[in-house]
Amino acid sequence: MLKRRVFGRLCTGLKHFRRVASRRKSSYLRFFERRYMKLRDLISIARVVLSVDEVNSIVRGIRVGLAIVDDSIFDRVEVEPKIRESEPKPKYMDNLMTIADNLANYFRILLRDNPRSFREELRRFRK
Repeated sequence: MLKRRVFGRLCTGLKHFRRVASRRKSSYLRFFERRYMKLRDLISIARVVLSVDEVNSIVRGIRVGLAIVDDSIFDRVEVEPKIRESEPKPKYMDNLMTIADNLANYFRILLRDNPRSFREELRRFRK
């Protein structure tokens, strides 16, 4: 799925949240939300979780081809095979990492600014 043209085309315009100008961050989050809803059907599993224990329970229930794990929790995630997010990866995985990082930032900001809608949004974004 990652190498399909439609996936690449839908990822056009996605940037890592840190690289978005501060005056554009709120509009970028709205853009990302709309774009993610179009990308959802091309992604097998996407979950936003609040603890490493939740990550471990999810990965126990699925067959993982390769897990790309954030460096800060790498040693605590119990899945194989896994690589650190900072390690070099094939170019087509960059889009997937951008989506994952933007999802994390979207929910981090939502939890900070509007915690009442956090659970509802988790259900809406879940794949």
